[in-house]
Amino acid sequence: MPFLTERLSLERLWFAFFSLFLFFSAIFCGYTRVTNLFHLAAVSFLLLLWRRPLFRQQLTANRHLMTGLALAALYLVYYALSNLWTAHPLNIESTLTHSVYLLTFLAMLVTVLNSRYRPAIYLAICCGFAVLALFLMGVDHQNILTNRLMTLKSPGPDNVIDVGGYFAIGIILSLMVFRDTQRRVVLLLPLLLFIALLLTQSRGPAIALLLALVMTSHLGLFTRRNLLWCGAAVLVLGAFFAYSGLGEVMITRFEALAVQVYLRLSIWHHSFQLIGAAPFFGYGFDHQLSFTNYSGEYITTTHSLYLGALLKGGLVGFTTMLLLIGYGAKQALRCVREGRRLEASLFIFMLIFYVSQGMFNIGNPAEFWYLFWFPFAVVMTQNWPARALFPKG
Repeated sequence: MPFLTERLSLERLWFAFFSLFLFFSAIFCGYTRVTNLFHLAAVSFLLLLWRRPLFRQQLTANRHLMTGLALAALYLVYYALSNLWTAHPLNIESTLTHSVYLLTFLAMLVTVLNSRYRPAIYLAICCGFAVLALFLMGVDHQNILTNRLMTLKSPGPDNVIDVGGYFAIGIILSLMVFRDTQRRVVLLLPLLLFIALLLTQSRGPAIALLLALVMTSHLGLFTRRNLLWCGAAVLVLGAFFAYSGLGEVMITRFEALAVQVYLRLSIWHHSFQLIGAAPFFGYGFDHQLSFTNYSGEYITTTHSLYLGALLKGGLVGFTTMLLLIGYGAKQALRCVREGRRLEASLFIFMLIFYVSQGMFNIGNPAEFWYLFWFPFAVVMTQNWPARALFPKG
């Protein structure tokens, strides 16, 4: 019985529930059963804070996390309150609930990533993204090559751009795992995810990934040997795409990029016109665009998280977002000083990615939990190797 009690301890239950949630949410986006794993993890975590004083003290003593949670709470509570000046003020209850979920997610994620299990958690998430990539390439490959929206076959995000964002995050995380473990077999993961990223229409995530990695790379990496290896890899990939017929598809997509830029600019121009009419407090949390673009496409989102923040929350809400992002940028610089450049690149990827991606970032577990809040949590972590997950005493 003591052995059974030890194995079923509250700490182990919380760690198991949360680890399973992180793995399965990398594959199944927005599924109720996966969300239930989060609820179980959150309840276990709150019980731990209540019943384990040392665990609670360790959490509250983490000033990086506490400051981040305070700024996140400011941002989340303001946008929850913005429901009061919309046509549906009672939605404030739902938005506040989702805000509590997100704060709990951040606290749990930073806690588990500050432990010795960090590489294992990153690897589990990467494996989840890899499973999604293999499924899409094996079952739904024609759709990701031709369409912007995913089919009902796909368990991942609805938008192929968000799917590309998943793969880009998986590439960076797998490079972190290789850095921390030096196991070369791990390098198969970024290769698989990079091929999957190229097979999508995800020009934005690919460009954001490249910029983030270049901006955070140490100059010492740009040696002749490394450049030759990169050149060889580019030639191999180029030959693969040329002989497989996928090269023509990729060229066509990047030729269409100019057209997409003009479409986005027209959407942003319309968004600024609306923002100018309610500059200080915005139109409220549930407000969306509603107009037909010059291309004949009906538009509902700003196609930029930052413009969405201005539209919904005005300058006041946008200021809370700037405080949140500014603190994340400060933590990213700390990661660079500690030699953790990949953590900083993950945060920079998120910032660039959301320049042209407009779905808002408050709600139940969905793609933005990984695309926005996950990088924010990663830069708040401490340098590794870390202490035990649960303090003794």
